[in-house]
Amino acid sequence: MQLKWLADLQAVVDGGSFKAAAELRHVTAPAFGRRLKALEQWVGVPLFEPGSQPPRLSAAGQRLCEQGRATTRELELLRHELVAGVAGDSLVRLVTGRTLAHSVVADALAPLMRRPDAPQVQVMTRLMNEASEMLERGEVDILLSYHHPALTLKLDGRRYLQARGADDRLVPVLHGHAGKAPPRLLAYDPGQALGRLLDDHLAHLRELPPLALAMRCDSVDSLREYAMRGMGLAWLPLSMVAADLRAGTLSVWGEPAWQIPFETRLFRRKKPPSPALSRVWDALLAHSRRA
Repeated sequence: MQLKWLADLQAVVDGGSFKAAAELRHVTAPAFGRRLKALEQWVGVPLFEPGSQPPRLSAAGQRLCEQGRATTRELELLRHELVAGVAGDSLVRLVTGRTLAHSVVADALAPLMRRPDAPQVQVMTRLMNEASEMLERGEVDILLSYHHPALTLKLDGRRYLQARGADDRLVPVLHGHAGKAPPRLLAYDPGQALGRLLDDHLAHLRELPPLALAMRCDSVDSLREYAMRGMGLAWLPLSMVAADLRAGTLSVWGEPAWQIPFETRLFRRKKPPSPALSRVWDALLAHSRRA
């Protein structure tokens, strides 16, 4: 039996059809079918309901799929722990979003990283769902994410320690002062955490005038630049644009209720941390208390 066969089975569930699953697994449909057949022969019982369209797992297939996910996750976790053990406890792996990486992480770790005995830190940027999966697979030691009721991270509280980070808010800003007509919207990519947060907020804000979409972008730095150049209205983190607001290069638009409060959260596994991990974790928490 090969582990990739278990991933193939999960791909059928995710893709909804054998053809889509083969595309997800980057193999031809005939090769994918042979792998599923090999898995079924290894198990010894049918894994799919006969004649079901779209394909539906049998009771045995469901059990194997669930156990396969858990087993694969534990093996991946073990592998990353073994690799981390070889690399030593001095390396701390942190995953977060791009905006948080150049704002919160930079501010929080700057005092620590200036020290001659600073630990080695590897910072990776991902979308939040992918970042949480990396923590679950043991690929990273710390996850720094946004937190808001519109954003959900499904992490088992029995396995992971969670700490509240700094408070922030998305504020609608534009260059100069708004005229009578509603400005055009500079929006986030829907896959981004801030994009989902903004879309949820706008959907429930009845008193907001209609905003025509001007642009979408997956970079908050670019959205800030577009707003600075008078290209439209952007909801940006207050921590990012506070200096621009003080300088008058950007202005807050609309009512206070149109702003979106949110916070950051820190996650790590509950197992005893290494000294290096403790120092990085404590530095992030200390920054949250100062913010």
